[in-house]
Amino acid sequence: MKFKRFIICTVAFMLFVQAALYTPAEAKCEDSKKVIKAANKVIQTPNAINIEHYISVMKRRVTLHGFKKDYEAQADDCRSILYFLRKNKRSYEYSKYFSILTDTYTKLGFKNTQNNRLEIAKNLYLEGKYFAAGFEFLELAGEDYSPEICYEFLGDISTQFNNPDSAVIFYKKALEIEPENYCVTYKLGKLYKNLSKEAEAKEYFEKTINLTEDDEILNDIVNIYEEDLKNAAEKGESEISYEVLGLAYQKLGKYQKTLELFNKAINLKPDDIFLKYYLGNLLFEMAEYANAIEVYNSILSKNPYETQIRIARAKCYKANNMTNAAIKDYQVVLALYPNSMQAQYGLYKILSGKNPDVIIKTFYPLNKTFVPSADFYNNLASILYQKGMVKDSMTLYRKAIAKAPKAEKAYIQLYKIYELEGNKAKAYELIQSAQKNLPNSVEIKKLYNATKVTSTGAKNSVALSYMANKDYAKALKIYNQIEPKDVSIYESIAICYKSLKNPKAAIESLSKAIKLDPVNSDLYYNTALLYLDLNSKKTAETYLEKAIGLDKKNLKARKLLSYIKQQEVDKSLDKAYSLYKKKDYKNTLVELDRAEKLYPNNPEVYYYKALTYKALSDSNNAYKFFEKTLSYDRAYYTCHFYMAEILEKRGREKDALEEYERFLGAEVEDQAMLKKAQNKVIELGKKYY
Repeated sequence: MKFKRFIICTVAFMLFVQAALYTPAEAKCEDSKKVIKAANKVIQTPNAINIEHYISVMKRRVTLHGFKKDYEAQADDCRSILYFLRKNKRSYEYSKYFSILTDTYTKLGFKNTQNNRLEIAKNLYLEGKYFAAGFEFLELAGEDYSPEICYEFLGDISTQFNNPDSAVIFYKKALEIEPENYCVTYKLGKLYKNLSKEAEAKEYFEKTINLTEDDEILNDIVNIYEEDLKNAAEKGESEISYEVLGLAYQKLGKYQKTLELFNKAINLKPDDIFLKYYLGNLLFEMAEYANAIEVYNSILSKNPYETQIRIARAKCYKANNMTNAAIKDYQVVLALYPNSMQAQYGLYKILSGKNPDVIIKTFYPLNKTFVPSADFYNNLASILYQKGMVKDSMTLYRKAIAKAPKAEKAYIQLYKIYELEGNKAKAYELIQSAQKNLPNSVEIKKLYNATKVTSTGAKNSVALSYMANKDYAKALKIYNQIEPKDVSIYESIAICYKSLKNPKAAIESLSKAIKLDPVNSDLYYNTALLYLDLNSKKTAETYLEKAIGLDKKNLKARKLLSYIKQQEVDKSLDKAYSLYKKKDYKNTLVELDRAEKLYPNNPEVYYYKALTYKALSDSNNAYKFFEKTLSYDRAYYTCHFYMAEILEKRGREKDALEEYERFLGAEVEDQAMLKKAQNKVIELGKKYY
């Protein structure tokens, strides 16, 4: 087998599939070629015959890996089979392989928790074992465990399988749970773009641009639509390309470029008020308030009831110190839509500092009979709190309570704010008052009882509720108030920091947890994940090795460490191949020695060493490393051919004959090698049989 073929196999071993074909990470030589062929047939033509063939191949592998006691590989193969059998979970076949999978957990000491299964599923995806990963993600989604993560990965797997319809379904399910996940909106945009569904692509790319600050994603969107403009001569100009490209450039802060693109879009579609709205917003960001107002005026002259345009113009008026004009625009919006939270907040912000009731009177100047209700105060308080106007928010919640002392909503919201702001005395006083006024309220009773338990338990409970709602900043504020902190508190703080995209602070928190519990393997594993987020692979490896040293059954850590090391091996093998082609065999061996230190159990490294020594005519070392290759993986059948040649040159013709026969026992594809081996068996067989 040629050296280049093995380099290609190695790259495919741990990297994502670049084409739409499935290339499992376990791919090695002949045995894995059958798996690859069978899997690719399923992907290309997912009919019953191809699926049955794939399952039968995997069943043989399950038996083989069980015989070898390679339970990790056996578990992965079972998952691949169960992926196809899952629709009939009552069948004998499903029960059989699910039972084998469960047995591997016992043999590996694997903790079969949902969290561990999710981590395994992620690792399987990284390794390219998409059927196996798909099984776990589908099961976890069915159990409603982190379904938004599971659906996103299932969408990614569908994309790898070149099944865009399925990918769209999964990505949209993920967005139903987490609507502001810009990674998913971005993936949907790319999917629709590849399907030439321009309107849908535009919708999701615009959502992505609005949600993300990630320059890499924004620049990719720029590249996609710049390419569109290059092809405009063939397809014709489209305002969509100018619009999306302009929005991406705007988010990147390239305002002049955006201005040019928006103007081109408007030239193509002069009556599109949304394009003009985007232009006005751009001018606002450029602090060209007068020009922005002029654009908004042009829209409102034909569309006087477009309240969003009035709100945008009001912001321009305020920025341009035209306060009365801004107030008037907000008042017009509220006359049309009395419950517009944007208009209420905008007007309140302009008049901030005045008595709240005085401010509220300006909301509806034509309605002389308007009197704020408790619900009105509650709703306005809520939006003010979201916008960071905490003191004003608390004032309005107190007014709501004064208006309706028997309504629980204001008590609950104000209590949470007091807790979050660390004002324990006020929180305690408020909940005592609430309990007197609402003795039968279940929610008030819960909060009241919480004040009587230990402060740590109460705070932890509140923090967990914030985390459940993905409000990590508020959860963090609560956790930082808890003293003394135990390991679980530091772990929770780390989760919050990680979710807030602050891995360094998360690492610092886990370090404190490790000091309290230095033999906790999972703490080291989680720290390693954070270092990977920071692209510090070496440090991540150190923590994974510590995790494994503390708990050899930590399957998550073992798989991840194997994956990282294999990536490093791939780099060395790529470099070694480049040197090999240049016939720089000395430095080829240097690179292979480096790869061997990283991954001493990798048969490919030894196979390449053997080929290099063969090229150097060092038959002793070549033979030694061909033997070593086979000791790790019998599937490298070409070793038998090369060993036979060496033995024959040494005059050991009978031993050579046996090696040629072993070579012919495999499914040989290289016709030249096959023919030579057949001739040698005939020639030598005459002497010894």
